[in-house]
Amino acid sequence: MKLFVAGITGATGQVFLPLAEKAGHELVFHVRPKSKDKTPLGSDPRARIFDLTDDGALDDAIAGSDAIVSFVGTMRKRFSDGDDYATSDVGSARSLAKAAKRKGVPRMLLLSSVGAGGSGAYLKMKLACEDAVRDEGLAWTMFRPSILVSPADGTESHHGKREAPFGTTALFGALGYLPGLGNVSLDYKPVPIALVCKGFLEALAHPERYDGKVVLGRDLWALSPS
Repeated sequence: MKLFVAGITGATGQVFLPLAEKAGHELVFHVRPKSKDKTPLGSDPRARIFDLTDDGALDDAIAGSDAIVSFVGTMRKRFSDGDDYATSDVGSARSLAKAAKRKGVPRMLLLSSVGAGGSGAYLKMKLACEDAVRDEGLAWTMFRPSILVSPADGTESHHGKREAPFGTTALFGALGYLPGLGNVSLDYKPVPIALVCKGFLEALAHPERYDGKVVLGRDLWALSPS
């Protein structure tokens, strides 16, 4: 399957890349011009260096893809560099979805967040990203994991390692022992990035089960062998 991946230089994209290669997918991925010299992926022959606001470059990059995978997500510490939720997150989701519709790419898989649509700018933004994809009439799968945790093997992006705040894993694990809260516990429990990536690969392999599905933590943990 040919995939166009946005957000490949982030924490999740860095883990997804080798797993997708191992699964036999053909990859083309987006790298922002301002990130090009910060990561070895900037010189990878599969990389397309452009801003997602460039419709022509985006159309060329996704042409012939079977699906778009987006891990795009900014952080508050990058606001000082000109990034913000409206342009980096919602804007990129909208650009990708509209390009997919223009070029006939049938599916888009989006990394969102548990609680999307809830209170606060971050969660409202995540739902806006989801809605931007739904609005284009594509086959979609939304992933709403909780706090992401980088692999212990040292795999990380140039933005650094993702770790759960101290005690959160134990707290949400304990919550699962309370009657009726097992699934809620799994939805909010910090989740390994590799398990999220496994969910993306499962969704790509089984559209009949995942198209139109919002994937929660409980669904991701069900894929864990332990």
